[in-house]
Amino acid sequence: MKKWRCTVCNYVHRGETPPDRCPVCGVGPDMFEEVEEEQAEELMTAEEKEKAKPAIHKFSYGLFVISSKKGDKINAQAANTAFQITSDPVKVAIGINKNNLTWEYISESEVFSINFLGKDQINTVKHFGFQSGRKVDKFNNVPYFTAKTGAPILENCLAWLECQVQHKVDVGTHTIFVGQVVSGERLKDEEPLTYAYYRQNK
Repeated sequence: MKKWRCTVCNYVHRGETPPDRCPVCGVGPDMFEEVEEEQAEELMTAEEKEKAKPAIHKFSYGLFVISSKKGDKINAQAANTAFQITSDPVKVAIGINKNNLTWEYISESEVFSINFLGKDQINTVKHFGFQSGRKVDKFNNVPYFTAKTGAPILENCLAWLECQVQHKVDVGTHTIFVGQVVSGERLKDEEPLTYAYYRQNK
């Protein structure tokens, strides 16, 4: 997939062609230039990476289903990178792999929903995380609803937030999307699923 940079605001777009309009500053495709992929500098040997892996697994965070839309299409994926950044206004950040269909949907629509899961929803993580939306309709027979943004929200989640993208940060294999919360609700008063619990019980 090619990488295009807006020469006005430096927004980065991925696709075979530049976008019809820059979502940040509004200029047309003629203001985009193709740029080469940058290779990340290797700072660890394979042995050092293997040694560090158990320490990395000590990070404590949740497991979520991140959803978005593209026109009338919807998709979602499992993700463990979602956190609050500010409280007024409420802004959150998510990390999404650039190869994922959900990344494509968020990049185009600039909206996403965060679905908080309970400890009994490990199979929900597997359903949304172990298959691609390019091959299957992940929402087939999965109850959901929509609110302000149109990004799907799971009916059986503990809580949900929907967000409008404010900033994008390119971090190599992933993009960090910073979104301002536009609506949300807690549906159940239960303890949320964490990545540590998932690894112990998957």
